[in-house]
Amino acid sequence: MAKPELKQFGDLTREDFERHPVWIGCHTADYDESWYDDTDEETFRPWTGDVPADASQGMLLVQATFELRDGSRHPGFITPASNPGDLGTEQPQIFAGDRRFGFWGGMFGVPVEQRQALYAALGKTPDAVFPLRFTVHPKLATGDVSGLVHGFYRYAFGDQSPTIEV
Repeated sequence: MAKPELKQFGDLTREDFERHPVWIGCHTADYDESWYDDTDEETFRPWTGDVPADASQGMLLVQATFELRDGSRHPGFITPASNPGDLGTEQPQIFAGDRRFGFWGGMFGVPVEQRQALYAALGKTPDAVFPLRFTVHPKLATGDVSGLVHGFYRYAFGDQSPTIEV
């Protein structure tokens, strides 16, 4: 394969997903390519295989639609998961204004400043945003590709379920 368009995870935009609704992580799929050394675990390229893309093929990022509690819709993307409701794998990301926002904050959570920036970019209060739903068109990918987000998630040590903050 000729060297494809390569993008770092943090540089992916709404327009990238409009042009290519499915992206794959190069480090999980392209180890035998001549340009592999130009990539790292944060490098993605457009999916070139058949759709729906099979989540077992590697780390996929798939265009999704987010519907907020107030019914408004916004673009974004997720990673399909094997287990339903696995937000730690799905890592839903929404585009609002000229920024991208995630809801999974790992051990430290999503900082208050980022949460407030999302509400400002949407021009909405938390009650108008959560719970929100995300869905991927079934023709794009297999796996668990829809879900519900109740707020911003933080991993809670010693507990099986994450802590939710708004």
